[in-house]
Amino acid sequence: MRRLIEEAFPLKKTSEDSKHEKSAGRKGHISTLHIWPARRPLAASRAAVIATLLPDPADAPPELRCEYEALAGSPDPAKQREDLCKRIEKVTRWGGVDEAELERLRQLIRKAYGGKQPTVLDIFSGGGAIPLEAMRLGAHAFAVEYNPVAWFILKCTLEFPSRLAGKTWPLPDDGKKKEQLLAGMAPRTADLMEQVRYWGGWVQERVAKDLAPYFPRPDGKSPVAYFWARTVPCQDPKCGATVPLIKTLWLCTRKGRERALRLNPDPKGRTIRTEVFSPKTKDEVGEGTVSNAKAFCLFHQRPLVMSREYIRSCGTSGQMGFQLTAVAVDGQQGKEYRDCTPEELDAVARATRDCSEVMKGLPYGPLCEPLCAVEPVPPPNGTRGVASLPKYGIVHWGQVFAPRQQLALGVITRWTRAAGDVVAQTTGDAALAEAVLGYLYCVLARAVDRNSSICTWQTGGEFIRNTLAKYVLPMTWDFCEIPAASEATGGYSTALNLVVEVVEALCAAASGNAEVRQQSATHAIKPATVDAIVTDPPYYGAIPYADLSDLFYVWLRRTVGDRYPEVFNGNDVVPRDEELIQHAAYANGDNDAAKHRYEEGMAAAFSNAVKALVPDGKLVVVFANKRPDAWDALVTSLIRAGCTVTGSWPIDTERAAKMGADKAVHLSTSVWLVCRCRPDDSGIGRYSEVQKKMQERIIERLRYFWDLGVSGPDFVWAAVGPALEAYSRFREVRRIDGSLFTVKEFLREVRRLVADFALGQILHGASTEGLDEWTRYYLMHRSSFGLAPAPAGECILLSQGYNLDVNELRGNRGILAKGKRTRSEDDEDDEGDGESGGSGSDLRLHSWDERNRDDLGLPHSSGGLPLIDALHRMLHLWSAGDTNRLRDYTDEQGLKQNELFWTIAQAVLEMSDPKSRERPLLEALVAWGRGKDARLTKPTQQALFDGESNS
Repeated sequence: MRRLIEEAFPLKKTSEDSKHEKSAGRKGHISTLHIWPARRPLAASRAAVIATLLPDPADAPPELRCEYEALAGSPDPAKQREDLCKRIEKVTRWGGVDEAELERLRQLIRKAYGGKQPTVLDIFSGGGAIPLEAMRLGAHAFAVEYNPVAWFILKCTLEFPSRLAGKTWPLPDDGKKKEQLLAGMAPRTADLMEQVRYWGGWVQERVAKDLAPYFPRPDGKSPVAYFWARTVPCQDPKCGATVPLIKTLWLCTRKGRERALRLNPDPKGRTIRTEVFSPKTKDEVGEGTVSNAKAFCLFHQRPLVMSREYIRSCGTSGQMGFQLTAVAVDGQQGKEYRDCTPEELDAVARATRDCSEVMKGLPYGPLCEPLCAVEPVPPPNGTRGVASLPKYGIVHWGQVFAPRQQLALGVITRWTRAAGDVVAQTTGDAALAEAVLGYLYCVLARAVDRNSSICTWQTGGEFIRNTLAKYVLPMTWDFCEIPAASEATGGYSTALNLVVEVVEALCAAASGNAEVRQQSATHAIKPATVDAIVTDPPYYGAIPYADLSDLFYVWLRRTVGDRYPEVFNGNDVVPRDEELIQHAAYANGDNDAAKHRYEEGMAAAFSNAVKALVPDGKLVVVFANKRPDAWDALVTSLIRAGCTVTGSWPIDTERAAKMGADKAVHLSTSVWLVCRCRPDDSGIGRYSEVQKKMQERIIERLRYFWDLGVSGPDFVWAAVGPALEAYSRFREVRRIDGSLFTVKEFLREVRRLVADFALGQILHGASTEGLDEWTRYYLMHRSSFGLAPAPAGECILLSQGYNLDVNELRGNRGILAKGKRTRSEDDEDDEGDGESGGSGSDLRLHSWDERNRDDLGLPHSSGGLPLIDALHRMLHLWSAGDTNRLRDYTDEQGLKQNELFWTIAQAVLEMSDPKSRERPLLEALVAWGRGKDARLTKPTQQALFDGESNS
């Protein structure tokens, strides 16, 4: 039986709602429960689960077909598909769900499974978006996850709400029980949300009392932020100064509220004191003491430059310290900034002294778990993870937190554990106590994310930037600390309110039940027990999940580790033995072996998944990566597991603003591949037949995707699904000579077919036959990125589609140049390696006037002449006003009557900036070339081609 998702899907609306969800208000959204990298949007997950569970109208059982006909008002399956898609569109908007329609869809799903709950399995459950939507739709959500942090998030997201939603429990006696009884009032009771709110307040009261001595209020005003700088001794041994590493001296850049630091060297104490002041102009604010991982000592007449290597050596030798530079407090007109006081410095010293005792009172004691010091997959295949921190001597997690931060988090952990015990004693309900403890851990986790030495201050918005703002823990020079029990943004109160709102939303979503299992996806599930699998597997080496989740794991095990010894005992950090990412560290540094390990693991995972499906079950796999190797590994794994693709949908899930630092790895579009079990008699496919079917299916689907606005690299990978429908029907595909048509070759063929289709659109349907590869590349690159810098990975991807070497395209006669490095302002540690948060080195197209070699427009050594070179040469000649040489060149190369050439010139004209100098030149040149009147521009260039004789 085919499913709706194999025939139809509300792609445009689901894409719109997925992007909206990431920019809309987050009240009650699971992203505010606990951080987890790369959660799928709920809109996309919900739509995909519904469309996977509902049978297609043309293939539905009779009783369901009648229901479809009544709802659509037509017996036509096409109209019924359209009706179902419109109904799905009504339930995907965050904050705008039609609840009546959602209930109608739940009933349809239940009817499709004979009145029973269908089981939806996610073998890579991660942050829980997909199983949450399965539970919301009334299904039995079965979530499998290997990472203990994600496993516990899933318990909070799925298991606790499904078990406890709708129940109430008495709250503790608040001293008014007698008065309540006399007044005829019933004892106070509360549901799960209110229980979490109450016990969170209970924890906050005690935490605030315990931490008060460590966060004094010398001026009677509540502190909201402390500003710190790491320090190193001056590199000159004769100097003896202590240098604070401050990246920016600005504290607040809001207009009318500007505040900054002034640096005052103290020759006697050999220290640099900081002073808060209100600058009248930007020029009054000096430069920081560190830039591009190089520091400057101000005690020298010309500031002494200290190298990155020296700063690292200070860190690894224990010579790196901390210096408190300023304090922000709550004032009547907003935040006020002032110098730190002796009383506050004493409080810091007291916290440093007492930290160890607080941590000793917790399970597993002080933070000493090691950071994963190995290099993860480097950009652009992956991210830096935590690898930069050990270079500066930060080798265990205790060093990620300043002593007072660790003490504050330790106090919260202690009272969180106590709350769980008191709930069990006062209610006698162990399940409630487990859930309250779990949600209060989530509050702690939010505090952890906002209170480490990685956190920095956003001077424009006056708020703290969290630890895991990206998939990397960078080295920070100056950082920010929030009073943990504070009512301010980033404090305990804010975190508690966010978690309480999520608990309320999760309880409302608990229409089905849930099962959460901590195990590897490669382990077997009971055969033929699952109706559908919808899963979002790890994207090759894009995210080092274990490395990053250790940040939370070390606090999770201190909060609940002794409650779940089977999960936490013996694991100081997140286990990595069966983590499925392409990580060379898991294969003794051998990248080829790491790729093989990933493919073997994914094949085993998909193979077991297919076996778990009922005979007619469907597997939906989400993937979003720009790297050909990543797709090679995924497709190879699916085919080896016996899967054949029967449909695919590229759902646009990312806001443009979110793509910055990770754009080299991640697509804005995630491709949802619909698979079923390949028949045992599928045999071997013939290349010619498969290639023909691929081309037919790709062209059909790409017209649809193009009209929806899918473009660039997303467009390339959107075609993989339709192409796989032909390729994956067979166990393997061979050419007439018996050679294997490999997955790598298949992907290259897909890129070629897509590029040819896209070029046809760019050239308005003109034939591209005879078009040279360089010009094809130029047109595709310019259509996707214009003349702006583009990630090198995407340029490589495009060039591979034409069998071109990107290095040749960058050569002396090339069309590519090294672009400006795209570096987010969030990047605190500039390693100087050309990589920034996974973005890699950028490449851009040369503009026509940058290409001024004398041999431009002459045939290459291979004998070929790229038409783009000819166009650029003609632009130079036109700009110089040299009509004689222009006519001679055009005649010599046979361009005057070459319709394809002028079509290309017109396409470049349409892509040019209306305000650029290029635009009027192209307009005039194209008019001249097509035989229309065009006046020459004023000559601007005389030297180019002067060495040549007119011919």
